[in-house]
Amino acid sequence: MPHKTAVVTGANSGLGFGISCALAERGYQVIMACRNLQKAADAKQQLLTRVPGANALVIQLDVSDLKSIAAFGEQFKAQVGALDLLINNAGIVAMPFERNSQGHEMQFATNYLGAFALTGTMLPLFRDSGSPRVVNIGSLAHRFGKLVLDDLNWEKEEYNEWQGYARSKVAMLTFTLELDRRLKAAGSPVTALAAHPGFANTNAGNSPSVAPKGPIRRKMQAILTPLIPTADAAARSALLAACGDSVQGGDYYGPRGLFEIGGKPGKAKLNPQCRDEVAAKQLWNISESLSGVAYLS
Repeated sequence: MPHKTAVVTGANSGLGFGISCALAERGYQVIMACRNLQKAADAKQQLLTRVPGANALVIQLDVSDLKSIAAFGEQFKAQVGALDLLINNAGIVAMPFERNSQGHEMQFATNYLGAFALTGTMLPLFRDSGSPRVVNIGSLAHRFGKLVLDDLNWEKEEYNEWQGYARSKVAMLTFTLELDRRLKAAGSPVTALAAHPGFANTNAGNSPSVAPKGPIRRKMQAILTPLIPTADAAARSALLAACGDSVQGGDYYGPRGLFEIGGKPGKAKLNPQCRDEVAAKQLWNISESLSGVAYLS
């Protein structure tokens, strides 16, 4: 029986690396989809050290770039062929305003639109047996965001780094539920679900907006950092979504400890906006138009 194959975006560090190692330990062929090939090659060597004999392959992917997504799909099809699991993990946190080469705001492009386009690109390649899944990575921050359908690309409002991040995650989770509804309606064996890591000690804290400013805040960070769950611990919710036997399409998982910051994984709280089916259909149509990738329409 062939190994199951998983694509993990942003697999070279943090949560993506922790997920990749755990999947390799479970016998998956892991496709490490990363923007920086040198960092990805280094991460692959670290993975092989942790999981000797692991089946890992690096394929370049910049999820913020629609041309890179199309190229990744072609290379995957030629080199690998079939897929069992897609984990849309790659993301950026509270970054200063920037637009990608297609003119899309960078957090929206990286954290949501790229995942939408990649999912559509990879969907025809999923095997039709063995519980194939799409797992999208959410965030606690989505609870404080909103879905602004007439300004997804920040062309009207004054840009706010944290709202940009939160809104991108609201879009991601709204998409997840709509994707699962459309997969079910199409009779597809693929299910879609989501998970968030809670707080994780990863390089996301290196963002200029996240990094503490001033000696007192830096000292507090040094004190608190050892108490924050490691990337491996934070990956448990995503792994439950990816590999759990009793999970269902449309589920959302996260740590069940205080404020969902850490702890044993279980069902997580979801911003009610993400359940708005009318808004979800509108988001889908806009996403197809912006990405040029149409599927399950």
